[in-house]
Amino acid sequence: MPKDFIYIFIAALVASGLFLAVFGIGLGFVFMFLPTLPLFAVGLGKQPSLALNATFAAAILISLVAGVPSGLLFLLFLGLPAWYLIKESLLWRDGPDARLWMPVGLVLSRLTFYACGIVALMTLYYAFQPGGLPHMLSQNIRDAFADLREDYGDVIDALANRWSFLIFSVTIWLWGLALYAHAWVINRLLVVKGRQVRPDLAIEPFTLPHWLPSLLAICALASLIGSPSMSFLGKSTLISLLLPYFFQGAALMHLASQRWPSRRFFLFFIYFMIVAQFWPALILSGIGLWNQIKRLSESGSWFKS
Repeated sequence: MPKDFIYIFIAALVASGLFLAVFGIGLGFVFMFLPTLPLFAVGLGKQPSLALNATFAAAILISLVAGVPSGLLFLLFLGLPAWYLIKESLLWRDGPDARLWMPVGLVLSRLTFYACGIVALMTLYYAFQPGGLPHMLSQNIRDAFADLREDYGDVIDALANRWSFLIFSVTIWLWGLALYAHAWVINRLLVVKGRQVRPDLAIEPFTLPHWLPSLLAICALASLIGSPSMSFLGKSTLISLLLPYFFQGAALMHLASQRWPSRRFFLFFIYFMIVAQFWPALILSGIGLWNQIKRLSESGSWFKS
């Protein structure tokens, strides 16, 4: 029996088993990404094609046990994004001094665009139904906090009516960060065992698409003057598209602090604040956006194709 088939079979079996266990027990959002670990292991340690084959095999197993919708959920939001992260991050070219790997931040940015595309399709689908997607999410928020309406009715209504767009935005942020974290952990373990293909998955400064600031401006405009569905999509996409700038800002922060005497404490403090309060992440996103605008202004490439 070929070794590749054994790797695919084991990865698919473990991934599908973890997926069914996580959703069967209801462990929550963070544990939802455990099924990607065997995919990252075979992809980052062997070949991306093994991860792709294991992804489809796991999706079939999940569909047979839990139904086709569960299999599609795994395929679209876990399996294929994990495979894409593996495939793109292992691309490289020869540089003047060393091998140059595809920037991980750029790969994660493309995954963010993928997630925003799914949100756009969902918004378009529900736009033909009464109230659209914003109404559906608002009602879900009210139902989720029904027991608290007697004491916190005004707060719940404000949350449901004004801030429901954050559901998708925050989910996309957590989704991208969780995928990267799981990939980084597996690649680090592979490095320890000497089985890695790429030396590390550190995020370094990278070049963002020059049209991204224009897309942010369009989203901001749509959030202000569009229909309820268009405004919802504009606000959701605007916050979601700050994620690539967060990665860029974090990379610039790491680069700028390389020679600082208390660098580790500083980085720990910043990431602790991000986990605890989130708003420092928006500051890093602002740094990344400012860096791109500055580069575009200096190069005069705002309107280049």
